[in-house]
Amino acid sequence: MKEDKTNQGRRNFVKKGATAIAGGALLSSFPVKAAAFGRKKEIRIGLVGCGGRGKGAAHEALKTSPNVKLVALGEVFEDRLNGAYQNLRNTYPDQVEVPDSNKFLGFDAYQKVIDNCDVVLLATPPPFRPLHLEAAVKAGRHVFIEKPLFVDIPGYRKVMDCNELAKQKKLSLSVGLQLRYETGYQLMKQKIDEGIIGDIRSLNVYYNVGAPKIHPRTPDQTEMQYQMRNWRYFTWLWGGQLAGQTIHQIDLMNWLMNDYPVEVKGLGGRQTFNGPDQGNTYDHHYAEFEYPNKVKMHVQSTNMDNTWNRVGFHIQGTKGHANEKFQIYDSKGELLWRHRDRDETVGSSQKCQSAFIESVIQNKPLHQVEYGAKSTLATIMGRMAIHSGKIVTLEKALASQKSILPKTFDWDAELPSMPGPDGNYSIPIPGKFEAL
Repeated sequence: MKEDKTNQGRRNFVKKGATAIAGGALLSSFPVKAAAFGRKKEIRIGLVGCGGRGKGAAHEALKTSPNVKLVALGEVFEDRLNGAYQNLRNTYPDQVEVPDSNKFLGFDAYQKVIDNCDVVLLATPPPFRPLHLEAAVKAGRHVFIEKPLFVDIPGYRKVMDCNELAKQKKLSLSVGLQLRYETGYQLMKQKIDEGIIGDIRSLNVYYNVGAPKIHPRTPDQTEMQYQMRNWRYFTWLWGGQLAGQTIHQIDLMNWLMNDYPVEVKGLGGRQTFNGPDQGNTYDHHYAEFEYPNKVKMHVQSTNMDNTWNRVGFHIQGTKGHANEKFQIYDSKGELLWRHRDRDETVGSSQKCQSAFIESVIQNKPLHQVEYGAKSTLATIMGRMAIHSGKIVTLEKALASQKSILPKTFDWDAELPSMPGPDGNYSIPIPGKFEAL
């Protein structure tokens, strides 16, 4: 009797995922000390996306070694490009070598940056990431990719194709899911793998924070300019809060579980967001993910001001539990283990970037896209389930052909969500919205 192709596909996904996670665990233990690379090879980097995260990634890359040079910048907004340049130039005057001819503006800036460097940092909003990654890999560039890696299933497919091509070309692809580099979490994973809390029975994830900043509309803006200034309020630009923020904790749980969810259901909505200024995203989310072994991960995420906040997790096992404070307790609530390294001065984000640059210097490619893509996929499945009110399985998600992106990227493009006569945007309604 032939095996059902759907079941076979699920098994292959999980099998490949387990392999990728195992590799990620080894990479997260990579011995890196920032600014300690003594090699003479010069690394010419370019930055695409000069907002806060892009600027931060560039700072971390330059900090790794004086041999790292920033040679090109790409952005769609001139003020962000100039602000990032001045900030980086003031901090690393001997390493920032970006002439005016290498400051590129526009939706095609990414290609011009790629043409002028050896290593690319991709830090634009996520819908542009698959396109930019594809161009960089085809050009033979090593790439650091910020999370999330995409916002829809066609983006997932493109990213995974790029990953295979990068392996063939022996390119290093690193992903900004830096919690895997946190020493406390590495040691906690080791303890959990050794059985200190027994078998994992459930996981609770929290990402409850305030609302993103609003950039008021100005009379001279096109709709694309307005939405890109407020990208965290538009699903096609952010992917939703699970993808944009909660992915850090979700990826950490996938790593600790050595697996990925295969089913999700959820609910959410808008209680504090209202009116045109806050786009079409939800401000609260709950998702119940299920792993192949039937263990469930309960995720709650909010973007609400003046409410209780928590960013972290609770892992319940048969013999105890663990939390984001690097603490493990037994079933009676007695502390069994705690990580407190007061001498650790290099943060996980810097370790992540340093490992990437070191991999380029040593010509030992990192392959982090697979776990980054599959954790991103879990968050997209979560958004689909919350917006539609339907159960979303891995098989259904992977079969989806639906793109949520505009057909073109330009300032006058027709966008997936346009304001109505009253200025408001259409909000997904569970039971009516078709996510797949």
